[in-house]
Amino acid sequence: MDIDISDILADVSRSQPYSTSTSHQYSSSDTDAFSDHQLLTRAWISERCAPDLLPYPTELMTRVMARVQSQISRIENLAGGMGDGSSSLYSNSVDGTTGGKPTTSTQNANLVLAILQTDLSRTQFLVRSLLRQRLAKMTKYATWYLSRHLNSDTKTSTIMSTSEVAFLRHHQALLGELYDSSFLNSLPMGLRRLDDSSGGVPMIEGPDSSKAVVVRCLNEGTWSNERDVDENRDQEQEEGASVVLRMRGGEVWVVRWKDVRKGVQRGEVELL
Repeated sequence: MDIDISDILADVSRSQPYSTSTSHQYSSSDTDAFSDHQLLTRAWISERCAPDLLPYPTELMTRVMARVQSQISRIENLAGGMGDGSSSLYSNSVDGTTGGKPTTSTQNANLVLAILQTDLSRTQFLVRSLLRQRLAKMTKYATWYLSRHLNSDTKTSTIMSTSEVAFLRHHQALLGELYDSSFLNSLPMGLRRLDDSSGGVPMIEGPDSSKAVVVRCLNEGTWSNERDVDENRDQEQEEGASVVLRMRGGEVWVVRWKDVRKGVQRGEVELL
């Protein structure tokens, strides 16, 4: 008798080999992995919808990439076991039996392998797409991000990872060399700067913080950005929240990005 599909799915969701004593039970690591996948999906959607670069989810990406490496190793081990005929996914560690069930057939092992590979591909797609969205924003407004979000002393950023900072600085250096050799060297010295702000018109272009976005309130009660408006009023920043919003849980609004930016970063509202 072939093993039930629910047993196969239960085994795939675990990081440890299947055991009849834990059949249809899920450990806390399963819940953590599911939560991280939801957070990764939300981060991907938010990055696609936000006109500005969001803070890099360092801790989340560290956990996700660790699971990706573990999944790759598990797939390689499973594929190698199938190749030498030594794989027995559902054997009992005590007496070598399966509690009335035969050992896993090659067909079931192939199904487990396909499920693992599909799950891995899904996660890798989200990670690649998230990073590509971030790189697209950084390269489009490279000078603006380097001037606004890069600490000149420590060469670190609050919204970019170390690798992203290194990439952006190298990208901007190569672009500057290209501009110099192409046309800037032929201009007068006073016209060679790419960050000139004389005349009241800055040359550094940044993302449009007034762009409209679609958001949904995640708070159970009422969410308000009043503290963000007060903070921005004290700092006198044009890119901060300027209109007080009050949303009830589950409501979907179309608002300006700058009015909900900090709410999205805190996880109180989500982009759609």
